[in-house]
Amino acid sequence: MTIRGTGRAGVIWLAAGVTVLAGVVGACGAQGDDDEASHSPAEGGDSSAATAAGDMPAGGEQADADEGAGGASEGESAAGGSSALDLVAAQRDVVRTGSVSVTVERAAEAGAEVRTIAEDAGGFVADEQVRAADGTVTVTVRVPSDSYQDVLAAVGELGDVSEQDVQATDVTAEVVDLESRIASLRASVDRVRALLGEAGSVDQLAVVEGELTGRETELEALLGQQRVLADQVALGTLTVHLSEDDSPSPAEGAAGFTDGLRRGWVAFVDGGRLLLAVAGFLLPFAVLAAPVGLAVRWWTRRRQPAPAAEGPA
Repeated sequence: MTIRGTGRAGVIWLAAGVTVLAGVVGACGAQGDDDEASHSPAEGGDSSAATAAGDMPAGGEQADADEGAGGASEGESAAGGSSALDLVAAQRDVVRTGSVSVTVERAAEAGAEVRTIAEDAGGFVADEQVRAADGTVTVTVRVPSDSYQDVLAAVGELGDVSEQDVQATDVTAEVVDLESRIASLRASVDRVRALLGEAGSVDQLAVVEGELTGRETELEALLGQQRVLADQVALGTLTVHLSEDDSPSPAEGAAGFTDGLRRGWVAFVDGGRLLLAVAGFLLPFAVLAAPVGLAVRWWTRRRQPAPAAEGPA
């Protein structure tokens, strides 16, 4: 019995010693791994401490790295803000209208060029008025909003711009409001149509149909406003007033020697013709008046007394 008890106690103590030794060896191994990881970077390991220790620059290099990172972040923020502003500006709905007055040499030819400019830009002529007596042409064109400034510049190159007025009206709020009202009204129309199928009596059916008709009419009106507003946003309106320059240039107004000689000869010939016309008009009266004049002169001389004879001195 004693021997058996002593054997059991030895086995227990042996097992306890083996357990303690295994714990000590495991602790030493873990400490060695930690020391190795802290002094050398991990190659493909998952330890965050090893990665941070291997990648962290020392001293001034760390400050330069932080400054460079800050500059990059600021640059990225500025670029992101600029792109966001450009995106917001591109999403605005703007109605462009304007008028320009241009003095040209030939208004009719300039009007044809305005039509060509508008058609090349993808637009069309909405109205055209020609006054040949005044030498003026008024052309109203509709052009895409993206090409509005290009068309305005091309029209200004046709002559001398004397007056220009361009307006840009932001209608984004109106567009959003119309879209919201149309969506709400469509949902209301759908609900009323659903009630139309559930109407039991004739009176209920008449009430629901009247409500449905009124809402559909309002919806059509809103859709019409939306189409008009979309057309105004898509196509800008430009009214071009073309007029000819009436003031002559110095070369055209100045008369030379040849012009003066020609005008003088024409005046001389016209004066001679006028004198001949007067002489021809008075000749018949002179033929009739000549005998009468001779008879009056003869009778007048006969009635005069003879002069008295004078004696010798």
